[in-house]
Amino acid sequence: MSVAISANPPANVDAVSTKRLVIVGGGMAAHGLCKRLIEHSDGTEFEITLFGEEPRPAYDRVNLSSLMSGSTEDDLLLSPKEWYQQHKIRLQVGRRITALDPEQQVVTDDTGAKHTYDQLVLATGSYPWVPPIEGTKQRGVFVYRTIDDLQAIQQYVQQTSAKTSAVIGGGLLGLEAAKVIQNLGLRTTILEVAPGLMPRQLDAQGAKVLREKVQELGVDVHVTRRTESIVAKGSQLSLNFQNAEPLDVEIVLVAAGIRPRDELAHDAGLKLGPRGGIAVNRHLETSVPNVYAIGECAAVDGHIHGLVAPCYRMADVLAARLFGEPAVFNDTEESVELKLLGVPVITLGKAIGESTSGVVVTHDGDEGHRKLLLEQGRMVGAASVGHWEDVDLIRMSVAQHKRLWPTQRVRFVRTGTPYVGGTGLPIAQWPGHATVCSCMGITRQQLGTAISEGHQSAPAMSLATGAGTACGTCRNLLCELAGETATPTRVSGATMVLVSSILSVLVGLIVLLAPPIPLATSVQDPWREIDILWRDDFLKQVSGYSLLACFVLALTFSMRKRLRFLQWGNYGWWRAAHASIGTLMAMGLIAHTGIRMGDHLNFALSLTFVLLTIVGGLAGITSALENRLTGDSAMFVRAWRPKLTWMHIVLFVPMPALLAGHILSVYWY
Repeated sequence: MSVAISANPPANVDAVSTKRLVIVGGGMAAHGLCKRLIEHSDGTEFEITLFGEEPRPAYDRVNLSSLMSGSTEDDLLLSPKEWYQQHKIRLQVGRRITALDPEQQVVTDDTGAKHTYDQLVLATGSYPWVPPIEGTKQRGVFVYRTIDDLQAIQQYVQQTSAKTSAVIGGGLLGLEAAKVIQNLGLRTTILEVAPGLMPRQLDAQGAKVLREKVQELGVDVHVTRRTESIVAKGSQLSLNFQNAEPLDVEIVLVAAGIRPRDELAHDAGLKLGPRGGIAVNRHLETSVPNVYAIGECAAVDGHIHGLVAPCYRMADVLAARLFGEPAVFNDTEESVELKLLGVPVITLGKAIGESTSGVVVTHDGDEGHRKLLLEQGRMVGAASVGHWEDVDLIRMSVAQHKRLWPTQRVRFVRTGTPYVGGTGLPIAQWPGHATVCSCMGITRQQLGTAISEGHQSAPAMSLATGAGTACGTCRNLLCELAGETATPTRVSGATMVLVSSILSVLVGLIVLLAPPIPLATSVQDPWREIDILWRDDFLKQVSGYSLLACFVLALTFSMRKRLRFLQWGNYGWWRAAHASIGTLMAMGLIAHTGIRMGDHLNFALSLTFVLLTIVGGLAGITSALENRLTGDSAMFVRAWRPKLTWMHIVLFVPMPALLAGHILSVYWY
């Protein structure tokens, strides 16, 4: 794109072939619009000038707290200054627009310079809302919104050696602020006026589970807590409440929500939304010609969006319309996929509380709290607190409004997933319209197009499409699609399962294929001291009943996800215990039989036991590798795991009868 206008436009305006586009606001929405305009443009349509109040280009606010864990400001930049120069975008950082004249199509900056435009985009964002609490302006009280806010908080903590803090607000912003405070080494208390955390996204049960998980991390949480005032008491701040005893801390963060930056539009006479924000239609047009609004400052039919995904969708729509393409902004669904204080929180599709005719199906387990929202038998929404390994398939199912059959409902209530085999389809098999990156709205088809155009690595796909550049939760999927090594999902006990399962298969094959262990041929043979294991009736009973005890114990551990009264402890470690006992049983079989399969009933029992061991070991191997592999190998493992599991179960079915027959024959005869 050509260089944007200056304060003094050219004298011969007719000679200018490009439109002067001014963007007010230097945040994520403005950057998203610039990127999309570049993708649409051949460099001759617009002269772009972008004004941002902060002293740096647009950065990733979603991951702002990562500055406390080693990231730098440059790491957070969505694009460096050189990117703007390369695409001939006139970037004005540290510059605030103070006035707008829609009639003259002129904006004025804080130096008094005037800038004319042909089309204007207001992307002024939002500011942190501070409730009407007495004492919020005094020393030690901060808001949490920008890099400057974060640096001020960090500097204050270092100067005062503060140890205790409070965060006013239990929504997305408040939980992120609590994470920052915790990373600084302070004990913190979250104060939320609503009855539960994240009241806009979670229902009562989901909020309760999130609260419990946050408290397990050492953060105090108080809900229905209305703060009246903050009073300085020496080096401390005392928070006074309407309904509780005062709380003394050394630093307070106010993260109670945001409000749209609409003062520039208000002063210029633009229409505002009923609850603030710049009123726009579905085409993102304001009440005056040639002026648009996107992002957190825009009130689309009265609704203000505070998440990055819909703001990027606004950028998509406006970029298309500026180039004369038909596009309409649709905001019927908002998805959230974040890790708040290390706790994964996911909401997909329609919010659970917004459906008047939907049916909610719930699963509660050690891994977390999950809900599916069904309308006319189809999945239209989902919510989860805690890790959900099937979330990629659930996201696709919600986007497609897939039907959930009665058997799948029962399976979801019992196991936490509606699909047999877990972890769902590999991304290579996803349909084109399936969403891969919720934040950027990138589909499987768009990624396929990027690959066909030569962007074949995960970073190249990310750069070409924007996938993975917001919250980053889909980066593993990009790696899988590119055939690269992704960061594995950690599953408790997975390594123990893998090692035990490999040993089970090896020992099972030895028993199946190796010849019997020979017995001593002479009473003077030293081997006679060992083969007594298979000659002495008492020792054979000891080894036999030990095998039976291990069999019952292994069976008990396999019931972890099938019997509700056994739903305690971590499922991964239960599975690891089952695999380890299976390996001990395979070794115990050698100690009991000397690799002699026997005849008739004993042969049937031995063969079934060995096959049970080998198939169970193979099922364990696929289970342990499932979250470690990508590409074709992952597709193969995911396809075979449920088959091997069912084969293992089928082989178990005759075992009780065979064992009973064996024991009866030994004592009867």
